[in-house]
Amino acid sequence: MTRSVDGALTDLVHGKLSRRDFAAHAAALGLSVTAISALLRSAPAEAAASDAVFPITGPMQDGSGGTLVVGQESNWDVLDPCLGTGAVTWRTCLYQIYESLVAREMDNPSGLSDPIVPGITKSIDRSSDGKTYTFHLQDGVTFSDGTPFDAAAVMWNVERQWDQSKLGRKNAPQFDTTAAAVRSWFWNPAQMVSMTSPNPGTVVFELAKPFAPFVSGMPESGLGTMGMSSPAVWKTGGTAAIAAHPIGTGPFLFESQSPGDQLNIVKNPKYWNPAGAAKADRIIFKALTDPSTRVAALRGGDAHVIFAPPTEEIASLQREGFIVTARANPHLWYMQLNAHEPYWKDRRVRQAFFMSINRNAMAKRLMRGTALPAVSINGRTCPSWTDQAGYPEHNIKAAKQLLADAGLEKGFETTFQIPTGGSGEMDPVGMAEWIARDAAQVGIKIKLQTMEWISYLHAWAGGMTAGIGMNQQSWGMTSIYWPNLPLRTTSALNVGHQPDTRFDVLLDQANSSLDDETAIAKYRAVDALNAQEMWLLPIVNDLAPVVISPKVRNFVHSSDWWWDFKKVWVQS
Repeated sequence: MTRSVDGALTDLVHGKLSRRDFAAHAAALGLSVTAISALLRSAPAEAAASDAVFPITGPMQDGSGGTLVVGQESNWDVLDPCLGTGAVTWRTCLYQIYESLVAREMDNPSGLSDPIVPGITKSIDRSSDGKTYTFHLQDGVTFSDGTPFDAAAVMWNVERQWDQSKLGRKNAPQFDTTAAAVRSWFWNPAQMVSMTSPNPGTVVFELAKPFAPFVSGMPESGLGTMGMSSPAVWKTGGTAAIAAHPIGTGPFLFESQSPGDQLNIVKNPKYWNPAGAAKADRIIFKALTDPSTRVAALRGGDAHVIFAPPTEEIASLQREGFIVTARANPHLWYMQLNAHEPYWKDRRVRQAFFMSINRNAMAKRLMRGTALPAVSINGRTCPSWTDQAGYPEHNIKAAKQLLADAGLEKGFETTFQIPTGGSGEMDPVGMAEWIARDAAQVGIKIKLQTMEWISYLHAWAGGMTAGIGMNQQSWGMTSIYWPNLPLRTTSALNVGHQPDTRFDVLLDQANSSLDDETAIAKYRAVDALNAQEMWLLPIVNDLAPVVISPKVRNFVHSSDWWWDFKKVWVQS
C-alpha cells in the first residue's frame, strides 16, 4: 500500500476524512473497488459512525449571487481584529473582512487538515538557527479603502499588539494595552526583539531564541488575531474607528451592524485576488442565541445556515431535506482540576475520576454521534495529536480500587463550575450532569454551579477559588502551541493551578526545537505526562455540526474554528 493511502486511512480513522472522500482519494491513486471496499471494512466502526452520517460539504456547483443568512449561536465581540475574543467573532464575521498575515486553506473539501497556504503573505523563510523569519508579501494587495498593504502596514499592525517597553523601548503611538494583553499568549513566548523592513514587500522578524510555533500560531483566533487592519482608519478616528468601520484586505466589506442582532457584509468588488473573489452578493449574520429560534429560522426560510443545532433536531432536519455537515477540528471539551483542593493532590484520585467518566457513551448517546471521545489534549487537526498518549479507558471497578488505595473508598464531595452555554460549549449542563452521574458510581458527589457565559468567562479566567473542585472549557488549536496555555505552571490560563514544572521543561524543549518532528515529539510527551498526572481531563472532540439549506452552494465544513465563505452562494 502506498504511503499516501496509509495517510488517508489514518485520517479516516481519526475522523479527519469522510468514508466517501477516502474512497475518492484511493480511487485516484489507482486502487480497485475491491481493495477500497476492503479498506473501508477494516476501518473501525467508530470512524464510520462518526463521519459517514455527516458529509463535509453541501452541493457543489459553479455560480454566484444571492444573500446568505447565517444564524449564530451567540453574539459577536468588538469588530477589531486584535481585540475581538471568542471563536464566533473571527469564525464568521471578521475572517471575511480581514486577512491574517498567515493563512490556512479553509475551503479545502478533501477532508484533510487545512495546510498553511499563500495569502497576503506570498512566502516565509526561516533562518537555520530558527531565530529569523522573513515574510515576503504578496504584490498588488490593497486595503478596501484603497491604501496599500505593504511592509509598513504589517509593522503598524504588529506594533498595535507587541509591547516593546519590555525591551526598554517606547511603544508606537497606535500601541494598545488591551490588545497587548489579549495577544500576550503569542508575543510573550515568541520573544521578538526586532522587526525590520528592507523593502516595501518584505518584513523580517528577529526572535531572541527559536520559537517553533511562530508561524503556525499566527492564524489562530479566540484571543485576538493577526488580521491586518488599514492604518488609515486609526489615523483618522483612533482605536474606536477600527471596530466601528472595519477595513481589511478580505473578499467582503463591512456594511452595517445592529449589535446583538444583525451584521451585514457585502462582496468586495475590488478584491486583490480575482480568482478568490466572493461569490455571494451579501452575507447577513444573525445572533440567534436560543437553539429553537435558530431551527425555526432555518425551517421558515429566514436563515440558510445555522451553527450549533440541537442534537435532538438533527435527524428530523435531515428528513426534511436540510443538509447536516460535520468535520473533525481543533475543538476539545476539557476539564481542569483545582490543585488547591486537598482531594486532588493524590494522582490516583485524579485518575479514578477520569476513569469514572464514560466518554464513549457520552459522544454516541448524549451527543448523538456529533462528537468523538477525546484521547489527547491536542485537537484532532493538530500535528501533535496522537491516540497513543495513554489515557485510561472507562473502568468503574478500577476507579473504585484507586480511590480505596488513596483512602477515599467512601468518595468525597466537590463542585463543578460550568457555563450554561457559549462558543463551542456544545451542551455543557447536560454533559456536566452526565459526568456527575458517572462519578457518583464511584462515590464522587458533584454539585453543579452554573453561570451565564460572559460571567463564567470572567470567573474562569481568574482561576479557580477555594471550594471549586473543577471547571470546564472548550478550546484547542491546530497550532502545536496550545498546551502551553492550560498546562504551563506560569500561564494565566492554568486556571487549576497545576504545579508540576515537568510540563514547563517539556514545553520549553518543544518551543525551542529547530525541526517539526522534534517539536511534535516533545508536545506528545507533554500529552503522555498529562495522561499520567491528569490535571487536564480531555472529554470529547466536537464535530461541530452545521445545518444548511439545500439552496446553499459550495459550503465546505471547515476543519478549524473559523470559516471561509468566499466560494459560497445561494441559489434563488
